[in-house]
Amino acid sequence: MSPVTETRNPLARAFEPAVECPEEVELAVTGTIPHELRGTLYRNGPARFEAGGFRAEHPFDGDGLVTKFVIDAGTVRFRSRYVRTPKFRAEERNRGGGVRGLYSQAAGLRANLGRPPADNANTHAVVHADRLLALSDVGRPWEIDPVDLSTEGPCDFDGTLSRLSRFSPHPKIDPVTGELFNFGLDLAVGRTISPSLRCYRVDPAGRARTLGVIALDDVIVQHDFAITEHFLVFALAPITVDPVRAGLAMLGRGTHGDAAAYRPERGMRIVLVPRDGGRHRIIECEPFLYVHIDNAYEDGDDVVLDVVRHDSLEFLTGALKKFRDGLPAVGRPVRVRITRTGRVEREELGEFTSVEFPMHDERRTGRAHRFSYFAAYHPESAGAIVKFDHHTGGEHRHEFTAGEFPGEPVFVPRSATAAEDDGWILALTYLAAEHRTALIILDAKDIERAPLAIARLHGHVFPGFHGSFTDRVAPGGAAR
Repeated sequence: MSPVTETRNPLARAFEPAVECPEEVELAVTGTIPHELRGTLYRNGPARFEAGGFRAEHPFDGDGLVTKFVIDAGTVRFRSRYVRTPKFRAEERNRGGGVRGLYSQAAGLRANLGRPPADNANTHAVVHADRLLALSDVGRPWEIDPVDLSTEGPCDFDGTLSRLSRFSPHPKIDPVTGELFNFGLDLAVGRTISPSLRCYRVDPAGRARTLGVIALDDVIVQHDFAITEHFLVFALAPITVDPVRAGLAMLGRGTHGDAAAYRPERGMRIVLVPRDGGRHRIIECEPFLYVHIDNAYEDGDDVVLDVVRHDSLEFLTGALKKFRDGLPAVGRPVRVRITRTGRVEREELGEFTSVEFPMHDERRTGRAHRFSYFAAYHPESAGAIVKFDHHTGGEHRHEFTAGEFPGEPVFVPRSATAAEDDGWILALTYLAAEHRTALIILDAKDIERAPLAIARLHGHVFPGFHGSFTDRVAPGGAAR
């Protein structure tokens, strides 16, 4: 472990490489874990930003580390493993200088020529159909052993995932049917490039099929979407890839990430794709910029969509390149209503100044929800977990002390039949003063009070990006 150094940014050391923990260990816990809280939290996020000659110029280019927290009988057992992608293996062989990221170039012009960004499997950990999947924007799914977190290999859903398509890091699971829905960008290359979004339905047994295809005028950056009881909901912001800059990137002159820009003059389309496979509906509207969606639902003949809106894409394409010096301010929650007549209305929610990673009770996915939870940031001081009540407009915050920065808040209900908000918030939180990370457990109903329990890791991991909770208690086991 490197010595503590004085720094203006208390989060800076969170970006030092995390050491994986392949053997399961029990964490020290302060406080008391509720006896009803049992299950497994899986998380995924970038945790190694330079290795073997590779240096990430953006947090999106770090190697994915899948972590597992098994909560059972008042204890927390922990394990972590890096996803063994070709990028990770190249770095382990000290050949990272030939690796190219989304925003990071390989060493030398020739090494970048014709080379796409390397898959780093660093964005989400999703459990479905007895599979644990590590997902990212630049690759296809990686199947991970849910017990020892070893990398099984790429997943194509038994050959049913289109070979031409990606698979978004933000699939949605219907809590009633057990189906998983997702999408991926298709690029059919002929005389011209014909981009489209391919929509997928994965049944509870893990078999995927194409639900529909949305033709696009431009190659766009589409990170997230939503479902309702009857639709897949896409808000297609005009974050488009400039073909000239993309061509230069393929020649090694510039990065693929920098070929995209927000172009509001192109307008925006909201697309509703029927889950039964019928014809989709397109609504044009004034553009707004976002990265993450909280939830969507049908309100009579209207569709309601909750997002975190941003003022500029610069936080993503510019400010985050300085992540080692500090994180930028992010967004604020907005409710979007698409009416039966095709009018699109926007309403800003609460008094938020800088939040991201919106979450809700996932038993309400695709249905009307009362509560939303966010990670809030004061970039140079501390963070907070914020709960927003959509019925009353009330806002409640759990404020962390200086130098403590939480990741995405995951809501876990007290029981399958418990009321919405009757449960706990689990948040992975970096503790700068200790240079380690902890799992924080909060009472969702009384989020402002002190944590019910804190389980401290022996070392640190960066607390982002996304993860999921299952009420199954994952067994232990020796690492392979």
